Amino acid sequence: MGIVNEYINKIVNMINKSKNNEEKPWLKYYDRMPEHLDYYNGSMYDAVSDIAIKYPHFLALEYFDKVYTYEELIKNIDRVAVALKELNVIENECVTICMPNIPEAIFIIYAVNKIGAICNIIHPLSKEQDIKDAMSEVNSTIIFTTDASYEQVKYLDATIVVCNVSNSMNGILKFLYNKKNKKNMRYKKEVIDWKNFTKIGEHVVNTHVNRSQNDPAVIIYSGGTTGKTKGIILSNLCFNSISKQCEYVCKEAKPGYSILSALPIFHGFGLCVCIHVPLSIGLKCILIPKINMSKINKTIAKKKPNLLPVIPTMLNVIIKGKKLGSKSFESVKVILSGGDYLSSELRTKTETYFRECGSIAKIQVGYGLSEATAFISATCESVKDRDNIGIANPDNIIKIFEPYSDIEKGYNEVGEICVKGPSVMLGYVNQDKETAIVLRRHSDGDIWLHTGDLGYLNDDGVLHYSSRLKRMIISNGYNIYPLELEEIISKCEYVDSCVVVGIKHKVKQEVAKAVIVLKKEYEVTNKIKEEIKKYCEKNIVKYAIPYEYEFRQSLPITKIGKVNYRELQNKNDSNVKQKKDKK
Repeated sequence: MGIVNEYINKIVNMINKSKNNEEKPWLKYYDRMPEHLDYYNGSMYDAVSDIAIKYPHFLALEYFDKVYTYEELIKNIDRVAVALKELNVIENECVTICMPNIPEAIFIIYAVNKIGAICNIIHPLSKEQDIKDAMSEVNSTIIFTTDASYEQVKYLDATIVVCNVSNSMNGILKFLYNKKNKKNMRYKKEVIDWKNFTKIGEHVVNTHVNRSQNDPAVIIYSGGTTGKTKGIILSNLCFNSISKQCEYVCKEAKPGYSILSALPIFHGFGLCVCIHVPLSIGLKCILIPKINMSKINKTIAKKKPNLLPVIPTMLNVIIKGKKLGSKSFESVKVILSGGDYLSSELRTKTETYFRECGSIAKIQVGYGLSEATAFISATCESVKDRDNIGIANPDNIIKIFEPYSDIEKGYNEVGEICVKGPSVMLGYVNQDKETAIVLRRHSDGDIWLHTGDLGYLNDDGVLHYSSRLKRMIISNGYNIYPLELEEIISKCEYVDSCVVVGIKHKVKQEVAKAVIVLKKEYEVTNKIKEEIKKYCEKNIVKYAIPYEYEFRQSLPITKIGKVNYRELQNKNDSNVKQKKDKK
């Protein structure tokens, strides 16, 4: 009977696996990657602390000429945790962090997490009112900042702790920075200097608070899917699940390797993929407080990272920059692209450029959004189609639904990309209505994150991106996807870059407008304009051909380096309103 039962169980397992593959066709690409993973049942701090016990002498942080081992990292975090307790920070209290990628910011993030408080992380160049609003929203009464951001926070009615950006620099670098950035800055007497703050924590006591994986850990800010700034509440599980997923998804994420941590910590991609993932695996984070785009190639060649997280605008700069030799990029083993859509053309150009600089790195594209801790799916080499944005990470389910509904679309049908999985946010801060729009309970009983992105799954369950839902242009009943037009127009011999936005039309409701930047060697002439129009008429279906063309010297960029299509869209909407007002 035992042998028969064993045989029956094998048959049942085969049937179940077959059913799973029908529901999740992407599983055939998993190779040795399991469908389900066991996630760390603790806090972000706990995950990094355990790695520090395992690899105490591995390098954890590099900041200019200063390095910290994992053992030193934990000691600094623990000291800051004591100082926070001395300032009477309690469990679930929100501590605001307004800093660039410097060691002290990392110490604070994990110290806050250790004592059971919540990190409220905001852009260090935010305006004074935006900082006030972000702190007021979560009742935060303490803020950590740097000398570079002090002017924006000095009038806050809060406990202010200031750390110089040069604090962790050594010798000559510290001297040069302080000389270059010398300001006649006088701190209010209530302000606490970083050195005095850390002295509070010299006498180490136990400050650890047991936190579950589902407890809130971090609040970051995003435009979200409706365009309004919202605080996104992410749990310990959000970060620790992506860390575990990355161990399998990105084979180059190995203990002892290094990663260029240049993307900012106030952004999901920067904080999760560039900081927490490497520190909870055993990599070295090469901290860059402010990336100098004109010197980015030199930075890569000098710092020699093994993993290179980037957004597409960075890749554009890299491949247009000066080559520094046939071995200048040989340390780079993988390029991790996220934060914005990467065209197949730019992907191919980048890999060619890196090969010419000594690297055999392939680009691994990740797709995600802040509401899902910036990472939902990733490309894999076994998928030959290079225009995709990956297969679902373990434990993530991706489906395509009719926008704003739970009506599921079939394979190869465009609709809204929706996801459920361990990295999905807990919700928005104090915005139940907005949370309910984005996190929806479907008829299957599960809660799905509606991403606000349009795309489709092919027959193999591989995800493809079409456009932002709000960017889709509906012209005379036809759906026009700006991203597709941008890719076509950017291939024109005269065009360097392009953004397509929708503009109002009396009859068709909305039509496409192309905003174009020419290559440096061309000037805006009637002949060039005509050539571009002819190119569009030849290569774009009739109903989607741009109705208007605008030529600019450059495209507007957001704080995190994305093309700011909203600014262009809002400008057009404003122009239409002004015309109506004049009438």
